[in-house]
Amino acid sequence: MATAATVVGISTGKRLHLAVKCTTDKLQFQPKERITITSKKSSSNGRQNPQSIKQNHHLESAATLEPQLETCDPEYSVDAILLWQKSMLEEQWNLSPTKTSTKPKDRERAPKQIQVICSGTSARRRRIDSRAKVFSRKNHNHSWRPFISPDKSSLKGYVKGIVSEELLSHAQVVQLSQKIKTGLLVEERRSRLKDRLGCEPSDEQLANSLRISRTNLQSKLIECSLAREKLAMSNVRLVMSIAQRYDNMGAEMADLIQGGLIGLLRGIEKYDSSKGFKISTYVYWWIRQGVSRALMDNSRTLRLPIHLHERLSLIRNAKARLQAKGVTPSIDKIAERLNMSQKKITNAIEANTKVFSLDRVAFASLDSTGESHLDYIADNRVENNPWHEVDEWALKDEVDKLITLTLREREREIIRMYYGLDNESLTWEDISRRIGLSRERVRQVGLVAFEKLKHAARKKRLGTMLLQH
Repeated sequence: MATAATVVGISTGKRLHLAVKCTTDKLQFQPKERITITSKKSSSNGRQNPQSIKQNHHLESAATLEPQLETCDPEYSVDAILLWQKSMLEEQWNLSPTKTSTKPKDRERAPKQIQVICSGTSARRRRIDSRAKVFSRKNHNHSWRPFISPDKSSLKGYVKGIVSEELLSHAQVVQLSQKIKTGLLVEERRSRLKDRLGCEPSDEQLANSLRISRTNLQSKLIECSLAREKLAMSNVRLVMSIAQRYDNMGAEMADLIQGGLIGLLRGIEKYDSSKGFKISTYVYWWIRQGVSRALMDNSRTLRLPIHLHERLSLIRNAKARLQAKGVTPSIDKIAERLNMSQKKITNAIEANTKVFSLDRVAFASLDSTGESHLDYIADNRVENNPWHEVDEWALKDEVDKLITLTLREREREIIRMYYGLDNESLTWEDISRRIGLSRERVRQVGLVAFEKLKHAARKKRLGTMLLQH
């Protein structure tokens, strides 16, 4: 019996093994299904048998599984499926499956945890960090500001308009120059017509003299103005570069640039494109002349005329050449070398005097409160001399005594009114009207009284009182 039971057990095991193997082999070729297993434990720590819930997300795999299971041996298929499920559950339990859902009761029973965030930094540290963020933001905004070239920033305030950054080609310069020449011819015809008519001609009269329409005349004048402006704006940087060479020589930069722009406009009008050279080469000398003229006019407190500046420049060059030859540069030698008179050389040298302020501090001091040059220069004006007032008062007192002791009453009255000792001085005619005598009689009495005073002054040795009459 035991042997028979053993044989039956072995055969049964083989059949189960074959059934499971048949089922698993068929399942390997089916699409994989997604299985979610939820395991639960009791409230006690004791371990129970896991309860699994099989969820099929792919319905097609479940539908295809049923006919395959039916093809197996029906006697052992149920047992094989149970064994297979048990083995799969044991394997999944050993792999520690995660929980995918929890009961709402467990959620309610769990105590609510309040999350408290601690900064870990003090209020002072937070204020410093916020200020640093604001400062870095300002620096970031400042770093993205558009860069302005030094030329543009220096031109701002000196030139009105947009300075051209592009260099004009020679063909463009020739075209603009021709438009300017046309406009200059129109202006020349206008001046001739003005001299002929004796008044300012109208646009219609000017157009008739040129045998063109009024619209064409206005367009030519506008084109001339725009061409002149475009050429000027394209060469403003050349004016700046030349003016900067004469900086810190006594004149303001604005005056130098103004003189250079005047020379630039003059050079643009004089430019002849048929010669073939560049416009910058031609206007360079006109700009330099304008800047030098502005320097001569504005570099001195007491302005000197242009021709005197040019003469002084010739004198300096002559002195340098004579010294190079070892000759003492006297006025005679300079006049002989320049073919000028000695008087012109002397006048030019005397005019070349420096002027400085009397309010300037004579001796430098740390507190800048030193005495000025004016404190060391004597005031030669008589009215500011205190002893002069004393002398005047003493002289007036002596004259009053002399008049009182020497002259009679009528003579004293005539002398006082004629010389204005009391009030303003009067003429012989006015005195005669006041006294009631003729003009000639008043004059005779006055001359006699004056001779008496001169004689009395000599006796008292008052020579300062004697006047030439």
